Amino acid sequence: MASIEEICEAFADWRTRSNDNPRLSKMVKGWDRVIHFTASDMGQGFTMLVKDQLLSELVVGYHDQPDVIVTGSSEDFCDMFWGDLNPSEKYMSGEIKLAGSQQDVMRIDAISMVAFLDQ
Repeated sequence: MASIEEICEAFADWRTRSNDNPRLSKMVKGWDRVIHFTASDMGQGFTMLVKDQLLSELVVGYHDQPDVIVTGSSEDFCDMFWGDLNPSEKYMSGEIKLAGSQQDVMRIDAISMVAFLDQ
């Protein structure tokens, strides 16, 4: 099980890479959302905002009403943020779950693939 600090550190690295990626910036244009991450193995939640084409810092706890909820293990989140695993494979196998509108789920899946492939 990964710690809260490990998840936040991995996310911070992913956030920097994502916010510096012109392709991802275009993909999130006009897509302002509240995203909750739930680390199912530790019962901990996190909140991230997508606003003005940028990803916010990851905040421990749930804040605001989510548009998308991503559920997975703490280790999968760390591996996903570090770029060590393909998030689409984990999603297709059911190890990472996405909840939200069909449009939002499709968008976050596409964003995660671009982030993974462009690292």
